[in-house]
Amino acid sequence: MRLLVSCIPYDGGKSGISVYVREVVRALLGQGHSLTLLCEPGVDAAAIAGREVAAVHAPRWTQRPVASMLWHLFFLPVWMRRRRGDFDGFVICSANRRVCAGYPLPTVATVHDLANFHVPGKYSRMRMLYLAKVLPHFAKRAHRLVAVSGTTKADMVRFWRCPPSAVAVLYNGLASRHPEPEARGRGPGGSMLYISRIEHPGKNHARLIEAYGRLPREIAAVHPLVLAGADWQDAETVHEAAARSPNADFIRFTGFVEDIEPLWREAAFYVFPSLFEGFGLSLVEAMDRGVPCACSDCGSLGEIAADVAVTFDPYSVDSMAAALDRLISESPADRERRVRRGREHAAKFSWPDHAAGLVAQLRKSSVFGVHIDCETNAEAVAAVRAGGGKAFAFVNAHCLNIAFRDADYKRLLATRFAKVWPDGTGVRMAGRRLGFAVPENVNGTDLFPLLAESGGLSFWFLGGRPGVAEEAMRRCAAKFPASRFLGATDGYRTDWKGELRAIAAAKPDVLLVALGVPLQEKWIDAHMAELGGVGCVIAVGGLLDFLSGRIPRAPKWVRRLGVEWTWRLAMEPRRMFRRYVVGNWLFLHRVARERKGGAA
Repeated sequence: MRLLVSCIPYDGGKSGISVYVREVVRALLGQGHSLTLLCEPGVDAAAIAGREVAAVHAPRWTQRPVASMLWHLFFLPVWMRRRRGDFDGFVICSANRRVCAGYPLPTVATVHDLANFHVPGKYSRMRMLYLAKVLPHFAKRAHRLVAVSGTTKADMVRFWRCPPSAVAVLYNGLASRHPEPEARGRGPGGSMLYISRIEHPGKNHARLIEAYGRLPREIAAVHPLVLAGADWQDAETVHEAAARSPNADFIRFTGFVEDIEPLWREAAFYVFPSLFEGFGLSLVEAMDRGVPCACSDCGSLGEIAADVAVTFDPYSVDSMAAALDRLISESPADRERRVRRGREHAAKFSWPDHAAGLVAQLRKSSVFGVHIDCETNAEAVAAVRAGGGKAFAFVNAHCLNIAFRDADYKRLLATRFAKVWPDGTGVRMAGRRLGFAVPENVNGTDLFPLLAESGGLSFWFLGGRPGVAEEAMRRCAAKFPASRFLGATDGYRTDWKGELRAIAAAKPDVLLVALGVPLQEKWIDAHMAELGGVGCVIAVGGLLDFLSGRIPRAPKWVRRLGVEWTWRLAMEPRRMFRRYVVGNWLFLHRVARERKGGAA
């Protein structure tokens, strides 16, 4: 897919949001998607992606946070509308920080946390107002919302009043698995590590420092407290608390660290005392590295920790001090069991899975209650070649208009057909309105040559006027020598028993059924059980008319413009007038009503 990815804000590459942006971008690139990164002024897109990649930078005047918010909110939608044809979808990496007033592209927006509702005074008064009142209104306009934890989803339902069905949970991932660690904590010592920007009160460094100060000095000397991260809001409060601690000489601030590996190697324990987190990336990292953990029991940390970490009340210094003591005094055998459970638990978190989930959300498509599989022609070819006795169909605006009023046809599409592919400009336009991306127009007329040219498949043609299927087979046999054409049957019959026996005996890899919508889908439903041995069945509409030459297909330039329906109308004006002139406008009206949540 061609995706525009908002990497704003990037926080100079020094926050959890930065890690998320880098990992998602690299995972999407690794899965073959074409990305254009939307970056703040001066941010190197190649550093985010790990290689050269297309990028668009916000104007220089957006360097201040307020200007950045306004540009993202009001100016970016205008730019996207002008470039809408260049992209299949839009990914917002941090929708709890930046959103748009409108979404001209199918949009999936990730929300990390709603900590502002849990931590009073976390930000300035104006920023708290923006996060509580302005941002939710516009964030909920995005077509798809993703939360990085069940806790964040629950907050979106509670504070933003999102319907539970409108929010998908996709856990963050783990950058890469680490080798089995050596036993920790059996030697003379090792640090007590906390990786986070130095921010007060949200990250809760001050209470951690107070709890650490209660450790006997001989224990603190063996397990120094290492606080890794750049100074952020009210960091001076944290430094002052450290200076007052009885164990001040065993507390070390590293500042922002580019190479974190040495700190992990010296860590005997990991502590995560944050008052609130949407996920907690470093907690999973610590588990995977075999570092025993203690963390807050609130927000998502308790959810992500499962039964692996020692948990505590982050507002209670007593609770935190008890957890530190438990972690330090744990027996080697118990510690090894905790390490093993942590490694197993960390394996559940994957950035490729997360990225694939974002794309799946963009492809999550339904028009008038009909699910559409928004895949590429290559994916459709693979599905057909896999066989398995499955049935496949295509839907265009006309098909969806029929499904709107024909409940039986709609039911068949949902229950009988393994894939229902998007055919035509109308479905792509509906996707833009309803919030799903159509990467390619997948129709029978384009798909059949790809199947025939790929070779090794056998076909049977069924449908059309007398003589049409036979002529189509004759022409295709000459044009596609790599495939086999086993038989042809016209569609003007009332008794199918003999033809069904012949098809079942021939066992074609692909049976093409061209009886028109919805008759062909209902025919497939009625006779599928009698077609044992057939690789797959595809409902193909007017394909045989094109293959036989009875109706010429539109020139390529007409197809590229997405107006092939005008050619069909010109070829058969009396037959196609109601379908296209009346039906297209009715379809657009119904899509507009569905976008608003009403019934047409």
